[in-house]
Amino acid sequence: MKMSPIKFRNELLDHLLNLHWKQWSAFGVSSHLTRNSNYILDLEALTVSTIALGLRDKRLAHITLEWLQVNRQWLNLHRMKRIGKLFTKYETYKQMSLLDSDVMDVYQNFLKPSSSLSALNKDYENYPSDSVNEHINLVSNFKARGTVVDPDINSNCLLQLFLRSIFGIDARAEMFLYFICGRRGNSNYISSEIHFAQRNLLKILNNWADAGIIEENLEVSSPDYGLKNHLSWIQALGIDNPSIYVNWSRIFLFLDRLVLGLENLQLQNDNYLASSFFRDLAQDIRYAASVTQVDLPHEKSLHGQAYFEPFAKCVLQIIDKLSQ
Repeated sequence: MKMSPIKFRNELLDHLLNLHWKQWSAFGVSSHLTRNSNYILDLEALTVSTIALGLRDKRLAHITLEWLQVNRQWLNLHRMKRIGKLFTKYETYKQMSLLDSDVMDVYQNFLKPSSSLSALNKDYENYPSDSVNEHINLVSNFKARGTVVDPDINSNCLLQLFLRSIFGIDARAEMFLYFICGRRGNSNYISSEIHFAQRNLLKILNNWADAGIIEENLEVSSPDYGLKNHLSWIQALGIDNPSIYVNWSRIFLFLDRLVLGLENLQLQNDNYLASSFFRDLAQDIRYAASVTQVDLPHEKSLHGQAYFEPFAKCVLQIIDKLSQ
């Protein structure tokens, strides 16, 4: 049986919500899912993506608020805001925004240490968007239910939190996570990967280079940095079988854009139009396929609507791999 855009949209949303539940379970949310992952998880990227999907699964949104309230000391609000800006930009199809900037403000205010729920009870008439009002109502009526536990920071998939316990909740932890996973890059590229300002990273990179923690490759136009004595660091930190590093903000941005695009009625009734939308996201699915090792047919090898079903099946395979 051939897959229609509507059927794909429903399966995509089910798979994507399950991926979010799986990751929050790894962080300590009570569920029937196992608390582990083959991939190193990203708290801020997961939080922003959950907010973007929140009204599609209010139970997930509620339990996320509870985890963040109980464990907010692990959250980097500055980094969350930078990732949130990627989601509030207009996306390619019909100028639809993945996430309203006012919605991000609601959650940012809720998560500030000095916040109170009463301060969030604003006059709903000030917000013309029904979606914003629904998020305000969700946050304002939030009540903890005791369904979360502290994260196990010694779990390989929570290496981000483990390193934050050492370096603090700042750029140093994210940069060391990037390096300990065997990654290299110049300051501009690292900035785009870990979502901190390049000028701040340069200071840390120079200090670490002077201390002999990282090495510089000066044979390229822009200095390329990598961790010195990589294996020794892994052994010293007691990291066994390191999980796989992926850029979760890029992955979630791609998948959330797919969900939003497929909610458009024109796409739901036209395989050719849906295929055209998919081709706009070809670069993003190539990245997701590469990190999950899913075979992906090239978009130029399939003409017109013939691209729809192979693309859809690959996306579902990718999410299944990411959920392992």
